[in-house]
Amino acid sequence: MGSSPPTSTAPAALPRTHAAASTLPPHAPPVASTRSSTACSTAAAPSAATVREKPLCPPKAAQWFIDAHAQMTRQDLGCHFNAVIEAWTRLEAASRYEQGPTNLPPKGRPAQVGAWIRTHRGKRGSNPKVMDPAAFAVAWKSWWDFLQPAWRVKDGDGKWSVTGGYGKDGTKWGNLYQWGVNGTLSLLAALYFWGVAVEGQGELETVWEAEVIDVAWMLEGMAAYYERFNRKF
Repeated sequence: MGSSPPTSTAPAALPRTHAAASTLPPHAPPVASTRSSTACSTAAAPSAATVREKPLCPPKAAQWFIDAHAQMTRQDLGCHFNAVIEAWTRLEAASRYEQGPTNLPPKGRPAQVGAWIRTHRGKRGSNPKVMDPAAFAVAWKSWWDFLQPAWRVKDGDGKWSVTGGYGKDGTKWGNLYQWGVNGTLSLLAALYFWGVAVEGQGELETVWEAEVIDVAWMLEGMAAYYERFNRKF
């Protein structure tokens, strides 16, 4: 399983109030989503959560998290991506916004994510654009497949199964088991850049949304484990 999450004498709290001002350079105002709210009630995965309102940033979060949260919510990408943000927030709050032992493995990672990291995660330049969503989808799936824990299996149509709950009692997360600025934030960045590029583009957007739902399911399981682990201490 690797290193354990940072521990504490109290479970993580997630106050749902607005965060302090970000230190990011000024950008355009937040952009509302054009995605249909009806899609939120018909998730591709029965267990996938949906969050209709944009998740708020905990006011006592670390500055790196406040900055990242501001970036990942600048454009509203809809209820399924909001569920990813919500699960990531829970995970990082349970980890006390500390840094994990290493980085999320980059094998197969879309080039745009590496470019974003080199700009100090958007602080020294604009976010990269996804000019070829189909090629990005191929790179994303290669990376996401590599990161999956050994207990995950694919169903008959080649998609990761979300039936039967989380394997190994929800305690083994393989290469995904990283937290902090070098952890699962890179997944959110990839999905965000991709989602901005395909909004309103039919099948390209459908492919993106299916991946978002799968990431939300995995991060929800990880967040529950991190929270449960910390309550033992």
